[in-house]
Amino acid sequence: MQPRFLKLLKSRRAVSAVISNLILIAAVIVVGFAVLAWAQSQSSNYNNQYSSVISSDTNQLRERMVFEYIYYDNAHNNLTVYLMNFGTIDNVNVTTVYVNNTPNSTIALRLLSSGASISSLNATQEGYFSISPSPSLVPGTNCPIKIITARGSSFVGTFAT
Repeated sequence: MQPRFLKLLKSRRAVSAVISNLILIAAVIVVGFAVLAWAQSQSSNYNNQYSSVISSDTNQLRERMVFEYIYYDNAHNNLTVYLMNFGTIDNVNVTTVYVNNTPNSTIALRLLSSGASISSLNATQEGYFSISPSPSLVPGTNCPIKIITARGSSFVGTFAT
């Protein structure tokens, strides 16, 4: 039996077939681990993105604002809006104000840091901002007002000019 085994070991065909099979198996294992690492990385990225979106949406739902008082000064074309954050999230920033002056015209007023008295409202805080609509609002009308926060929440109220 030993002469046959020695003859098999000395044969180059038998050794080359075994070595080529081992090389192929090793290559498949390496490629498999590379694909597994890539899939795990992609899964982790998707998980992080999903949790970020869910957190952002949850924070948006936790925003609650109420218009306490809205006053428009016709003489000076000055709109003052008093707000209260009664939500459970801090750092609510008003970014845009829409005012409907007449049924067919909407004025979009973007708040600038220099032109507004309010930067952010924490939970249970009150604040206000003053802006000058352009064009001026028509006196004696009821105007809807809509504010948009930095997180995308919108709140609607009405005031008389």
